Amino acid sequence: MALAAALLHGAALARADGVGWATAQAAELTRQAEARAAAGEADVALSRYLEAVRFDATYGPAYLGLGALYERAGDPREAERTYSVGLDHVRGFVEGYRARAALRARAGRRDEAIADFEAAAALRADDAGLLQELAAAYVAAGALPAALGVARRLSALAAQAGDPARTATARTQARALSALVGEADPVRAGGADRGPVRRALALYAAAPARAVLSFEGGKARRKSQ
Repeated sequence: MALAAALLHGAALARADGVGWATAQAAELTRQAEARAAAGEADVALSRYLEAVRFDATYGPAYLGLGALYERAGDPREAERTYSVGLDHVRGFVEGYRARAALRARAGRRDEAIADFEAAAALRADDAGLLQELAAAYVAAGALPAALGVARRLSALAAQAGDPARTATARTQARALSALVGEADPVRAGGADRGPVRRALALYAAAPARAVLSFEGGKARRKSQ
């Protein structure tokens, strides 16, 4: 396939000519692709994105643009494959996880979407926008204890940033979720150990980046439903 061939070529170029030069070429080609896509020239945009990957197989924005192009063309399967290939080649590709999570969420594949959001949050634990997306995904899946842990983290981040409006919004969300969670909430119940959901929530409140990894493929989420 075209993407596979581009990847092989891009890896070879990066080794031969230096990542700095290759990345600069990939960035310019990606800029051209974005302009062509905005002008409705999808075929030209596709060619430019593939060229970008040929120059640098580790250039994340090219995968994001290419995946979005496939989505707009009504080909979510190829879009997901593109994001997945990008995740295989780009270290710490947070935006790749977010893009794939959003695609999977739109397809109703909630557990897979949450797994991607969790992976992104593990890489960027203090990103308020990302955490809000994760909280929304938990709520949509009915994983309210996990959503509550994220809401409390958002409240703490907003307070640290000195943002009263964001703090008030996050606290309101946390109070609403706490009321819904009820006895599964370790904060309201004094932290007594009454099962894996409470332990997971308490762990997230203490260290959200670690707790994201502790859910073990959705086991705690299933317990919460």
